[in-house]
Amino acid sequence: MPSPRWGTWPETGTQWAGLTWSAAQTIKSAEVYFFDDGGEVRVPASWKLQYWNGCAYADVPGASGYGIVADTYNAVTFTAVSTTRLRVVLQSGQGSVGLLEVRAYG
Repeated sequence: MPSPRWGTWPETGTQWAGLTWSAAQTIKSAEVYFFDDGGEVRVPASWKLQYWNGCAYADVPGASGYGIVADTYNAVTFTAVSTTRLRVVLQSGQGSVGLLEVRAYG
């Protein structure tokens, strides 16, 4: 059975993963689930959410904070945005980054 995990191995530095919708969605919170294999794939050193404002990606406004705990959902709330795209921008730390799931909520 294939693994549902997404990782950036062997890449390091800034990476991103995104969600796309065919029609604009109003989003005001998200959860990101990281995995750490104890080897080359680790939790990120930092991360942030960006939304497509129609012309470019911009950081979500008023973000509550960005946890970096493995094997749990790291929740962030922010001022609601209307968008067709949301992306998680990840900065690697001790290794490449591992991501299991991204959930976005209106």
